[in-house]
Amino acid sequence: MLIKNASVILKDEIIQADVLVKAGRIAQIGNDLQDSEVLDSTGKYLAPGFVDIHNHGGYGYDYMDNTVEAFENILRFHSDNGITSAVASTVTAPQETIEKTLSVAREVLPKRGDHAKLLGVHLEGPYLSFQNKGAHAPAYLKVPAEDDYGYILENADVIRQITISPELDGCVELTEKLVEKGIVVSMGHDNAILPEFLPVVKAGASNLTHLFCAMSMVVMRNNKRYVGLREYGLIDDNLTAELIADNHHITPELFKMIYRCKGADGICLISDCLRAGGMKADGTLYSLGKKDDPTSQQFKVADGVAVLADGKTYAGSIQPISQMLRNVVFDGGVPLVEAIKTVSLTPAKIVKADKDIGSIEVGKYADFCVLNKELMVEQTIIEGRIIQKTEV
Repeated sequence: MLIKNASVILKDEIIQADVLVKAGRIAQIGNDLQDSEVLDSTGKYLAPGFVDIHNHGGYGYDYMDNTVEAFENILRFHSDNGITSAVASTVTAPQETIEKTLSVAREVLPKRGDHAKLLGVHLEGPYLSFQNKGAHAPAYLKVPAEDDYGYILENADVIRQITISPELDGCVELTEKLVEKGIVVSMGHDNAILPEFLPVVKAGASNLTHLFCAMSMVVMRNNKRYVGLREYGLIDDNLTAELIADNHHITPELFKMIYRCKGADGICLISDCLRAGGMKADGTLYSLGKKDDPTSQQFKVADGVAVLADGKTYAGSIQPISQMLRNVVFDGGVPLVEAIKTVSLTPAKIVKADKDIGSIEVGKYADFCVLNKELMVEQTIIEGRIIQKTEV
């Protein structure tokens, strides 16, 4: 396949060029290239395929429904919105439910179809603080020092990332073991102060789960002021930060501040999208986590964001990455090249997948998102195949 006449968004610039694809990978970038199969992209942007490393669902499904059907429909929702690779996120739940999610993910990992590729699983919990649990079910919160987390280490081939609250007893040892297994440790849903989370940073934690959301902040303890992860995350260049840039969790003004501190190399946009993504906002109550589980938290959609049934707490997002990209460009004032990096190369780097995905470079997978000048997704291309959009 030859993609002709596109405005190709590279890591540091936009060029007018053709992109030649062979055997699912980028073979050449240049001008006046030739091939028998041509996709004319005159007047369009050719961006690297988007990478969403933190999402829970879409099209009425949650990954923790624990069926191949659920996974594939969620991945279709995301590919319909420009995502070419995704990491499936869990919520705090019984161990057997989490293990089942890992089992289904292992089955889906090698599959290729009309949907985004699955990169692995992100465990959001169960080692989270009670104070900043957000929408996570309190009954299943655990402390590493009091729990057998061997099953997590045994599933390191599937688990890409885990979110922990660093102040919990046993988190330093847990972090060391996870990092040794190649699992990315992200901090969030915490109630920590600097002396509590710094040892976990030193042990290898490298990412922050949805910065400013369900996260520790400046507090006074024993007549002394301490920073929380919100503040520390802005100044430590070794920590990357996920942002839910839906103009609700992170407003344009807050985004501008974070971007000024972290830059595009330190920011990763995540959808944190729940099963209501792509569904009509009609007051329906949805479950967070496994469907029909009586212990699951219930949420609804109100004013463009997911909230718990009482309407007082954000439960997650319903926006795809493609909408968040438009938010940060048009409302946040971020240059397009930099904004694209936050939805492609930076997330790919966080989960250690940037060798093959995340940017338009010779040798990488031919994963693309074709955008019009209003940054609306027109086509999603995965390993050189044009993905058909879902009829809804």
